[in-house]
Amino acid sequence: MPDIAVVGPWAREKLDALARYLDFYTKVLKNQPWRTIYVDGFAGGGQAQIRKEAAPASEVIPLFQLETEADADQTELIDGSPRIALNVANPFSRYVFIENDPKRCAELEAVRREFEGTHEIDILPMGASEGIEWVTAKPISKSTHRGVAFLDPFGAHLEWASVQNLADTGIFEVVVNFALSMAIQRMLPNSGEIPDAWAKTLDAYFGSRAWFDEVYRERSRGLFNSGGYEKREDYAERLLQLYRARLKAAFGHVSTPRLIRNSKGAPLYYLLWAGPHSKGLQGADYILSMGENLGPKRRKAAAS
Repeated sequence: MPDIAVVGPWAREKLDALARYLDFYTKVLKNQPWRTIYVDGFAGGGQAQIRKEAAPASEVIPLFQLETEADADQTELIDGSPRIALNVANPFSRYVFIENDPKRCAELEAVRREFEGTHEIDILPMGASEGIEWVTAKPISKSTHRGVAFLDPFGAHLEWASVQNLADTGIFEVVVNFALSMAIQRMLPNSGEIPDAWAKTLDAYFGSRAWFDEVYRERSRGLFNSGGYEKREDYAERLLQLYRARLKAAFGHVSTPRLIRNSKGAPLYYLLWAGPHSKGLQGADYILSMGENLGPKRRKAAAS
């Protein structure tokens, strides 16, 4: 078996939601005059192995890394996001796969050869920020193009500046993996004493230092404590709503979050959609509501 990426069984849920949305999107635009672009900011190699058994409860996923270690029996393959996008019934006019791992780029080159002659494919061997800059610098406009970008980073390796670049074009919708439990929460110690490198990563991810006040409050000084910071009880939801608010301000519309859990029921991350068109929002909310999302009361608050 080639050395390809290994993912947990919950990856199916994420990829199924992506497939459903891309199918919806390309059907809506099938008879429209625009050229359509699919951008995959963290493309991977096109396929992945599903870990058949859940990881032991004691297993800790590295901070900036998805599940990459396999149990002995890992033979089931699933299509990753590049193949899912390439196989939609109504193909995009152009595909841009961004991937900075040379091994995964080699796999993508094989995918490109497989679809040669029927699909226009660019493979950018670089990081997501650089690749998105390459895309947005191209001669694209609202009068001639429409696009979807799938942003599924390893950990917190997605800079807000890249998301904003896509929004500024006026043509892109985005589907984003908001890796709250898999990455962000692990960078937030109870004391509020965050290493500089982590703080800079979070600043880049959220686009400002606003995240800090959503997570921490000053601890009241008293006889037995000297102040400092403590975590808010609802900090996780506050971070989610902060990111949603930023997406809405940038794109105009943002979906209800779709919560993805692991096989033991623990929350991992949220899928979010954002875009400039209300019809896209309707489709995204319908598709994302097929899985677990925020309850009615929290959904009402999230939309405000």
